[in-house]
Amino acid sequence: MRTDSSFQFEAVSSKKVSDFILKQLEEAIILKELIAGEQLPTERELSSIFNASRLTIREALAELERRGLIERRLGAKGGTFVLPLTDNSHKRNRLEIRQAWDCLTKIFEYRNIIEPETAFLAARRMNKDALIQLRDYLEKSMTEDCTREWFRSLDVRFHLTIAKASANHYFENAVREIRTKINPALDLMPYNQRVKEKNIEGHTDLLQALEKGDGERAREIMTLHIIDAKDAIYKRVFETEIDR
Repeated sequence: MRTDSSFQFEAVSSKKVSDFILKQLEEAIILKELIAGEQLPTERELSSIFNASRLTIREALAELERRGLIERRLGAKGGTFVLPLTDNSHKRNRLEIRQAWDCLTKIFEYRNIIEPETAFLAARRMNKDALIQLRDYLEKSMTEDCTREWFRSLDVRFHLTIAKASANHYFENAVREIRTKINPALDLMPYNQRVKEKNIEGHTDLLQALEKGDGERAREIMTLHIIDAKDAIYKRVFETEIDR
């Protein structure tokens, strides 16, 4: 019988079914796959989608509401609606992010390894449809009537499309995990012409490298893009005044 203790097991955490449903819905909202103002399916429909009881669905929705991600409205035009995260994030998340900065720094270290390599693979494996999709997201982000919430959604979709184009589900899942953790911080960024142009410039350079199939260049641009994002978030979180 082995007596050394060079390895450790983790204690089992008992989770309810509603926790798994909550995680999926929360991720979809944070990643803006469900965007502000969008109505969620009814409890009955969600029950069918998740193959769970309506009571379980109700528990998950109650927690989402408590976290300020959805609101439930009564009346003829009632239902459950996604709340605009970016419009309120500067009020809700700034202190939390400051307190969790050490953890966020580690996530950015992880991101700085994962996403540049994802871009490298995508440049070599991306098909025409994915490039067209990226171009569409980029052009939509340039329009004058692009709202703050929609701009942030397009940014996430741009990065997730690159991750999917890597044709490696480990990288794709890693990018989804990373974006779920850093999006509340990214949502703190102000929405003005300077910020918008900086983001568009980075995405334009990245798209051009992907279109050329230049993996090395795509990796380099993604690395710089990530460093710029971290620096901007740091300034945003620790500065005194909030400029929306």
